[in-house]
Amino acid sequence: MHQPNAPHRRLTAPPASGPEGVTLLELLVVLGLIAMLAALLLPAIQASRESVRQTQCKNNLRQTIQAVQAVHAAEGALPSLYVGTSLPYPLREWDLFHLHSWRTPLLPHLDEAPLHDKIDWQSLATSAANAEVAQSAVPSFVCPSGGSPARLGWGRKHDRLGVAWEDLSDDDRYHVVRADYDAMAGIQVLPDPLPEDADAESTQFVRWGVWGWPAFETPTTSGTRLLRYRRGRFRDVTDGLSHTLAVVERGGKPVEFLHGKPHITKDNPNADYPGQVGWSASNSFAWSINGHGVGVNHSNATGVYALHPGGANVALADGSVRLLADSTDFQSLVALFGRSDGGLPASE
Repeated sequence: MHQPNAPHRRLTAPPASGPEGVTLLELLVVLGLIAMLAALLLPAIQASRESVRQTQCKNNLRQTIQAVQAVHAAEGALPSLYVGTSLPYPLREWDLFHLHSWRTPLLPHLDEAPLHDKIDWQSLATSAANAEVAQSAVPSFVCPSGGSPARLGWGRKHDRLGVAWEDLSDDDRYHVVRADYDAMAGIQVLPDPLPEDADAESTQFVRWGVWGWPAFETPTTSGTRLLRYRRGRFRDVTDGLSHTLAVVERGGKPVEFLHGKPHITKDNPNADYPGQVGWSASNSFAWSINGHGVGVNHSNATGVYALHPGGANVALADGSVRLLADSTDFQSLVALFGRSDGGLPASE
């Protein structure tokens, strides 16, 4: 029977009871909780990422020292700190920044044979003939904690020594990809007190390491000519390979760092690194010696330095890799650097 007054059947559900949507207060509470969780999780995420970078850094050092050992096994000596025939001995200190570095013979052992084959050994490492090589990144030589190697370092070209600093143009410079791992030739140990007539740069105050024997025109590591240089040999390391440093972190380049910050001075407003930045070019002995009293992570210009919290990674001559803590005392560093002084690190 037709019922004209009967209500029509509803095709949609009635509205739910209670308030509609989310109140502003509830939204602020949720956002606050998310911010708190993010603040709690961020340090853990950052620590995890640094742990990964630390592991990769140690792997890089392990690959590098194994390549050094491979060269030693093949040639009976460590790689030369000064490779190439473009400049004859005696070498000026200035010349020592422009030869091919100890890293270049390692390339075939690091799956970088094609790059090795591109090197013009008869030309300086900093010359235009080797610019492509100098500006090619080698992953094994770059610590991931130092960031991308895309930022190039620079140096003054070999034939532009006479150009005043303020007059340098880009044509006077060569450009290089950095290296974060260095062969430190020795460590400076000064007597206390230093005699008034003593030269602090004298070779008599250097404990030489695994990388060989330099002979200078005058007994100083700075400002004099290198008469000859004999490559280091593991058999001369009488302190033991497991007690002697071979390759160390020296990160932060192309910026000079001091106590964790760029070292900006009136004479160096951009904190440009004072020694050799590039992986393919050599460094002078004066810039390859750990300074007296300079501890770990004090200065990347004069000592072992890394951008890791708490210490810097090093490779010993036996192929092992370890972290040297910031708190490592100077005498332990002296024992680790010297190849035949009879010293052992304090922890030993």
